[in-house]
Amino acid sequence: MPGTKSSLSLLISLLLLAATSAIAAPPDTFTDAEREAIKTFLEKCVAGSKAAIVVGLVDKNGSSVLSAGTLDNGTDRPVDGDTAFFIGSVSKTFTSLLLLEMADRGEVQLDDPVAKYLPADVSMPTYQGKPITLRHLATQTSGLPFDPDNMKGADWREKFESYTVDEMYAFLGTFTLTHEPGTRVGYSNLGMSLLGHALERRAGKSFETLVIERICQPLGMDGTRITLMPEMKSHLAMGREANGDRTAPWQFKAYHPAGDIHSSANDLLKYASAQAGLTRTPLSPLMEESHVFRNADTNASYDSLGRVAMPWFDRNALQPPNMDLRAHAGGAGSYHAWVGFDKRQRRGVVVLSTVNDVLSVEAIGWTILQRLPLKEERKLQFARELIGVGVALSLNEVPRGLRISRVYPGSPAAAAGLADGEIILKIDDVVTAGKTVAQCTDLIRGPAGTQVRLELTDAQQMASRTVEVTRQRFAT
Repeated sequence: MPGTKSSLSLLISLLLLAATSAIAAPPDTFTDAEREAIKTFLEKCVAGSKAAIVVGLVDKNGSSVLSAGTLDNGTDRPVDGDTAFFIGSVSKTFTSLLLLEMADRGEVQLDDPVAKYLPADVSMPTYQGKPITLRHLATQTSGLPFDPDNMKGADWREKFESYTVDEMYAFLGTFTLTHEPGTRVGYSNLGMSLLGHALERRAGKSFETLVIERICQPLGMDGTRITLMPEMKSHLAMGREANGDRTAPWQFKAYHPAGDIHSSANDLLKYASAQAGLTRTPLSPLMEESHVFRNADTNASYDSLGRVAMPWFDRNALQPPNMDLRAHAGGAGSYHAWVGFDKRQRRGVVVLSTVNDVLSVEAIGWTILQRLPLKEERKLQFARELIGVGVALSLNEVPRGLRISRVYPGSPAAAAGLADGEIILKIDDVVTAGKTVAQCTDLIRGPAGTQVRLELTDAQQMASRTVEVTRQRFAT
C-alpha cells in the first residue's frame, strides 16, 4: 500500500519517543520514582497469596533491593536481598562463562570437539563428519534437542531429577543430527548439561566446585551454590505446587550445569554489576566476550531468542535509544529467575520469584531494564521488536480458517488496515483451513521488505477482500 513504510516508520519513532520521554531522570540511573513504582507493583503481584518476589537494581550509584511476600517456610519472615531462590537456566550463563575461563587458562579450546572430553566408548553424533564443539554447546547451536527423549518419570520434576550421566551417554549414542552444528540456534538443556559435564571431566573437579572457585569467589558471591549451605536453607523461599502444597527446589543429577544453581538478589546483583561493567574483576574480559552476539534465532514468533551470545539473548526486546540490553531467564517448578543488564548505561536488573502463572519474571525484568512503565499487561509480555506483519493468530471453526486474535499497534498489519476478528482464508493462495497455527505462521513469516498476500473475510462472511502486507520490523 502507498505510504505504508513511511507511516510505519513514523509510528515506531513515536513509540520510541513516548517510551523514552516518560523517563524524566538521568538515563543511566534508576530513580526513586521508579523504585517506588516497582515496589507498589510487586506488592500487587503477591497480594492474597503465599508467593514472593524480589527485584534487585544496580547502577553507578549502587544497588537496591525491592521485595514483597514472605519466605513461606513456616515463618512470616519477609523476603529480602539475602533470600535464596532456585535460579534454573540462569545457571547456563555460569556454565558458558566457565568455558571461557578454562579456555583462557589453556585447559580447553572453544573449538575442541566435545568427544575429546568424554569416555572413548561414548558415541557423539556428527553431521557429515562435522563434530559438535564446546563453542556450539555454549552458543546453543549444537543441533541437540531441547531435552532428550529417554527421560523417565511420572512428571517433569521426576524426569529432570532422575536423569543420569549414563542415560545422557546412551541418548547421545542414538541421536542423529539433522543439520550442521553451528548453523542454527536451538535452545538445549541437554547441550548445556553436556558442556558442564565435559568441563568437569577436563578439570577433574565437580561442576559446583569449578563454579565456586572460578566464578563465585572472584565475584564475592558467597550465597551462590548448587548444594544449599545451612544459612541458605534458613533463607530459602519456598515454592507452592498447583494444589497449594509447599515445594522445595528441584535437585538435578546430570542437569546441574543446565539449571541447578541457587542464589540471592544480593549475590546476583554482584554478578549483574560485573556483567554490566560497573565492577572490574579478572573475569571482566571473559564476560565481555560472552556478550558478543554470534548467531540469531530465525524463529519470528514471540518465543524467539533473538540474537544469541554465549548464551545471553536479546529476545528481540525493544532496545530504547542509548541502551544495549542482554538477559537470561530460568526456573523450574515454582521458582522463576531473570538477570539482565545494559552494557551502554551500565545498569543491571535481577528478578526472583515464586509466583506462578499470573506473571512472568522475564516480562517484568525486561520492562524494568527498558525503563518502561510496569503496567498490568507487562506482567506477561515485554516490549519487543519483531520482523513480520504483526498479528497474533488462533484457529477459527466457522468459517474454517485462521482468526486474527490481535493486531499489534504500529505494525504493518495495523498500517494495512487489518482488524481483530478477521478470518484469513488464504496466505499467498494457500488455504488455511485444516492447517495448524504453527503451519500458518510459517507461511506468513519472511524477511523484512517482502510481501505476503492475505485473503480475508469477516466473522460473518459478509465481506471478503485481499490485502498485500509488507513484512517489516515493528515494536510491540
